[in-house]
Amino acid sequence: MSAPTRDRPVAHLNPVRARVRFLEGGAIPASDVRAPILDSWQRSRFWGVDADRIQAPYNAVFDPHSRLTTAASPVLDRLSDALQGTPMCLILTDSKGRVRERRTGDRALHRHLDDICLAPGFSYAEEYVGTNGIGTAAEDGRTAHVFGSEHFSERLQRVSCAAAPIRNPASGRLIGLIDLTSWRHTASPLMMALVREAAADIEERLLDIGSARERAALRAFLTSRQNSRRALVTLTDGLLLADAAATEMLGPDDHRRLRELAADPAGLPEQRLLLSDGRTVQVRGRQVEGDADGTGPAAFLIELRLVAEREEPVPRTAPAPVPRLQGIAGWSPAYRGVVRQLIRNCEHGRWTLLDGEAGTGKFALVRAVHGHVTPTRPFAVHDGADGRTGAAKWLQAVFQDLAEDRGTVVLRHLDLLPAQVLRQLDGVLRNTAGRSGWVAALLVQDRPTPIAADDGTGAGRPTAVRARFRAEVTVPPLRHRTADIPALVTCLLARHGADVQCADGALRALSRAPWPGNVRQLDGSLRYAEAHRSGPRIEAADLPPSLLCQAQHPLSAWESTERDLIVQALLDHGGDKAGAAKSLGISRATIYRKITAYGIRLGPDSR
Repeated sequence: MSAPTRDRPVAHLNPVRARVRFLEGGAIPASDVRAPILDSWQRSRFWGVDADRIQAPYNAVFDPHSRLTTAASPVLDRLSDALQGTPMCLILTDSKGRVRERRTGDRALHRHLDDICLAPGFSYAEEYVGTNGIGTAAEDGRTAHVFGSEHFSERLQRVSCAAAPIRNPASGRLIGLIDLTSWRHTASPLMMALVREAAADIEERLLDIGSARERAALRAFLTSRQNSRRALVTLTDGLLLADAAATEMLGPDDHRRLRELAADPAGLPEQRLLLSDGRTVQVRGRQVEGDADGTGPAAFLIELRLVAEREEPVPRTAPAPVPRLQGIAGWSPAYRGVVRQLIRNCEHGRWTLLDGEAGTGKFALVRAVHGHVTPTRPFAVHDGADGRTGAAKWLQAVFQDLAEDRGTVVLRHLDLLPAQVLRQLDGVLRNTAGRSGWVAALLVQDRPTPIAADDGTGAGRPTAVRARFRAEVTVPPLRHRTADIPALVTCLLARHGADVQCADGALRALSRAPWPGNVRQLDGSLRYAEAHRSGPRIEAADLPPSLLCQAQHPLSAWESTERDLIVQALLDHGGDKAGAAKSLGISRATIYRKITAYGIRLGPDSR
């Protein structure tokens, strides 16, 4: 297959000679290889791709009824019928290059693709297999064609391929790729045109499916508003509709909780939900059916009603100010609501299940609340990690502290306990349910665990242990309360005993970071900065490289390593991108693209 390049047609190039020289570390004449291919080879070498073996990771878990698959199926059917009997293969992947469908019209080609792992479940991202149509199109964000000898891996050089990106029509975000692969000697110029046309057809179907679902969701929302006195929320894949009452009631963390309920059909029947500001709502939901197109429910319609607490009357005046807790920093509305709710639960001895992402400071918060409400009473802590090996001894210690009928008992990491120990713990909790002291159980959010699931009946009932706790409180992640970061920084530095302050640039970088590790990660980052600072204050350059960027997606271990290397090279060269690229052995175009992809921000002086 010949196609024009930026300088000359493919027939005038010599990629075989260029690849050999590239792998030997020699200079590559511009007349020997296309510029996009050379850029991809450089990325492949930077990622450490093996030029002689295929090491594509495998993960067969994916949704066969996703919007991408639903939209693509008719297009794939039409093309595979047209290509039947030809030595060509039609492939659909997700945005990461993981193969989701493969349609092959030639048995020999089918067997060869199996041999090189170009099969459903395997990832053909560039970072794993090097230059190829799928991975290179995903990296460059545009249609890519790679011919036999242009592949970085020796194993791929018997085939040629062309791939085009598929984008969400509404957001423009890359959601998948469509690829045509053939034997090298049967490649055709039509492959580029075919994948472009197929990608456009799939995007048009995505628009139709999305529009139909959103129209159905809007109809249900408007109709329900006329007949309901409750606050209303309608959720679709990428849209949230809320009336004025629901908008006032819900915060970002509440939106996530509602999406979790909608994702699990067992969670839709009427139940209570504790909001991030400490209020409780009664939740009732139902599915909104779309058109009969096999794409599943169009949306979920959720009604919300505030529940007044029976234990104490709701004050007519403004609520009393929330006291500041020793060792706890942060005064954002979401965090203030959590503190207020925990203090109230501790005062009334209301058993509380406290969940949140790892590192949000759940234990420190419970300890501070105990110290504020009942500072002279005992404070006993039992870690579920100890119950996995010595269950009998651990359960006996838990029972003894609960039977004391005073003070606070904290059960940490219950998500680590096996189901059998949880059943035994339920007996202990049942026998001590009348105690007057506070009991707090701490869970890591989203960690697979028997206590986080229902009882297995499908009726949405919680596990017996979870049912023992009358209140549930979620500690918001740090990314939802970035206004608290300056106060947290001051508190953590004081806790370290360090006589040091953060410069404004460092504080801005800390406030922009996504904080997947929450307060624990912030604490570790400050310790890192203290050890690496060269002056009296912590500057932005003293922070871990991972904090100087803001990627648009969770990074793999390899991406994190690559990001850190780029940040360090930029710091070493004073922000000079050309110098950093040269030291890393990559092109200036590549480092500019990576800086954008990882959201690297080093301040106004970087060039």
